[in-house]
Amino acid sequence: MLPKVIRALGPLVLGSVLSVSCSTMEIHKTNKEMTLFDFTTDKQQNHLWREISDTVREPGMSKAVFSIQKTRLFQRAVMFAMINPQPNGAGFAGVQTEMPDTAASHAQDTGLKLLVRGQGQLKYWKVVLTDTDQIGAMKQYSYEQKFTVELDPKETGGDMDIVELPFSEFKAFFRGREVEDAPPLDLAKTGAFGLQTFGGVYDNFKQKGTGSLEIDSISFY
Repeated sequence: MLPKVIRALGPLVLGSVLSVSCSTMEIHKTNKEMTLFDFTTDKQQNHLWREISDTVREPGMSKAVFSIQKTRLFQRAVMFAMINPQPNGAGFAGVQTEMPDTAASHAQDTGLKLLVRGQGQLKYWKVVLTDTDQIGAMKQYSYEQKFTVELDPKETGGDMDIVELPFSEFKAFFRGREVEDAPPLDLAKTGAFGLQTFGGVYDNFKQKGTGSLEIDSISFY
């Protein structure tokens, strides 16, 4: 089952950018919550994110680009993706960055909270957490959890989605297949954080084409 999505009012004008951003975070904030990545500030740098995509198999030549969108009214991150999968749905496009050292202290929290919005043809996305000893390994497995975004602007009204991903629902996967004998997720061992979209090779759905994921923030809750 994919995570439940909560709708959050999106910024429209400069005055509402500040008020909505603050009120949204306050409503869903707990005493333990800490922002892992806040893309609404100048401190975030897009060059710290590297692409991790399926670019070698034919026709699985997908692409992902991570950028900071900064306007006079707001600032956020945007991940642009193109999925060109094989006929069976094999293919993925993603980005990855180093997991902040402070994440380990939140191992007892409930999960991750994403403030995001999707556009285009790609509805299915996932968060990918990789242990330090698995980064660069030949048979690397990672801990993943899928989520969906609403693509119909008539349904969203331009609002952002609040996606909550419980740590208990992260499972270990290797090339799309679950690793059933892998140990449970341990944030103290997590060395990399990633975002990914995919063709759905082992899922009951398939997707292809282009899309984007706008991201205001990623927090613990």
